[in-house]
Amino acid sequence: MEKNKNREEMAALLRTLSSADRAWLRQRLMRRDSTALLQDTGRISPRELLAVETWLWEKANVARGPREKRPRLRMWLIFMLLRYAALRLVEIFNLKPAHLDLQEGIIHVPDSDGTPGREVPLPLTVSRRLRRVLEDPALFPESQDLMRCDASYVRRCLQQCGAACGLPKGLLSARALRHSRALELGRQGLPLPVVDIFLGRRAAPGQNSIVRCDPQEARRLLREQLQRERPMKTSARNVFQGRITSLRQTGILVEVVLRTAGGLRIVSLITDESCRTLALTEGKLVNASVKAPWVLVSPGELPKNSPPPAENCFLGVIEKVREDQMVAEVVVALPEGSLVCAIQSCCLESSDAFKVGQKATVLFKSFSVILNLD
Repeated sequence: MEKNKNREEMAALLRTLSSADRAWLRQRLMRRDSTALLQDTGRISPRELLAVETWLWEKANVARGPREKRPRLRMWLIFMLLRYAALRLVEIFNLKPAHLDLQEGIIHVPDSDGTPGREVPLPLTVSRRLRRVLEDPALFPESQDLMRCDASYVRRCLQQCGAACGLPKGLLSARALRHSRALELGRQGLPLPVVDIFLGRRAAPGQNSIVRCDPQEARRLLREQLQRERPMKTSARNVFQGRITSLRQTGILVEVVLRTAGGLRIVSLITDESCRTLALTEGKLVNASVKAPWVLVSPGELPKNSPPPAENCFLGVIEKVREDQMVAEVVVALPEGSLVCAIQSCCLESSDAFKVGQKATVLFKSFSVILNLD
């Protein structure tokens, strides 16, 4: 009775607040919850997660035949769905082939009654790896029960894997993997209501009146954030993630223009065959990488009336300079926050021209820009 009275008083108080005060309160509540989430240290580190993933994959690769390899690959698949999709074990066991749209990187998780539930996006690199494994008919013939197995078997396999990778006893579990993914998304800047939608958790009683989240906007944000996530690393120092704004073909070459979240306009020239292989279309998210030796740095600003010497030309401030007897490494910070690294041959003139804090122009040709979907 007293709880109901307190809730009524709280509801009456909220109705007296202006829209600006409600927005402020909403932000304070989410910020407090996010701070508590990010301070939680009871999780598996990214390095430990990578070690587990590698151990499971290598164990499947050394199997002597399909009969031995199939259960090991199934365990790897279950781990990948726990690691990147944060699904519950019962949700994984109930997945059917029709629920997996690995071409688009989406898992359609049904509700307990079999009706359509939530959509869980995957990083596109992870989605392609899963698709390559599941498309092998010798290992996974067409079956409605792709992942179904015993939950105790999964727990034993995770314990064995954790021990082999040097993790503390009991740390590696389905619940810990799900929790680690939630922490990972929170540290990437996703609001807690959006993380709850990703995990399929329902809001706590009374939370809807204070912290609101548009489900459609949350799904869009999740898809944008997660599908551009790159678990794989590259040796290229300069990687720009952006959305394709235009495609223009001239003969066998295609000019691809993409714009990053910070507003950088990156131009790349690739062949029409590469464009078809990557299935590039306007609006698609891609990564553009440029190796440091292909980047040129010019001290100061370029003359305003002269045409730019390269398709990609940006003004920034030199943040770091390192030199040895052969080369100089120059790191330039662009206004929108990106860092561009260049490697140039070292000489007396260049060592005097590049000083930390001075303005500099970075340039690279469109032919030097490599596009990939990882």
